[in-house]
Amino acid sequence: MQETFRNYFCLYDENILLKNKMAGVEYVEVLTDEPEKVSKEFQMLNLKGRIIVKPCWILNKKNFESVSNLDFPVAVYADLIENDEKVLEKISYLNLPVVIPLFDNLYKTGQVSAICDGSPAKFIEELGFLDRDCSIVGGAYADKDDLSILADYKTKIIICPIALSKKGCTFTNVPLMKKYGLRLCLGTWDNEEIDFEKEIEYLTLTNLSLLEDEKAISKEEIENIAKGEN
Repeated sequence: MQETFRNYFCLYDENILLKNKMAGVEYVEVLTDEPEKVSKEFQMLNLKGRIIVKPCWILNKKNFESVSNLDFPVAVYADLIENDEKVLEKISYLNLPVVIPLFDNLYKTGQVSAICDGSPAKFIEELGFLDRDCSIVGGAYADKDDLSILADYKTKIIICPIALSKKGCTFTNVPLMKKYGLRLCLGTWDNEEIDFEKEIEYLTLTNLSLLEDEKAISKEEIENIAKGEN
């Protein structure tokens, strides 16, 4: 199989990198508690990518110092619900790339809005997360004001079509996000199956259904997102 796809978010398990490789993925970003082990697996499988770590790992001084010894770039997973503001500020001081699960769930979006007493996008802007390489996993529940803020910083939006749909989330409005000039990427999140052809087909069909317009977006445009060509 020709390797063309880029998976911008998945969860680590023992077979996940091999599953990606077999599914034609050439670039993987994986959330793990074992970055050293994953770095070796990346090399063994000749895959490109980035390792995403949780704050409890990276905020350990010894672990932070070891980051420079890894053969792959590292980003920090900044969950606004799981981490209080003090931890989020510590993450910000590290000045590393961040991956934030946000606007992926209506209830959680409301929780974040209550915590920051306003716009979640404004909140992460004030934390300094948007001034660096920042990726948002989700995005479907962002309103136009939030999308506008994210677009000002050319934030990446990682769409996980099938996984988030299984969780009961709404469909992502791809044309709207493209209109704002956001950079869109695809991820799988769950590890049950890595099949980007299915992800592409599902995202295309759900957008045509959502917008009730057969010309709203083409399968080719979604394929380009899956290949990192947008």
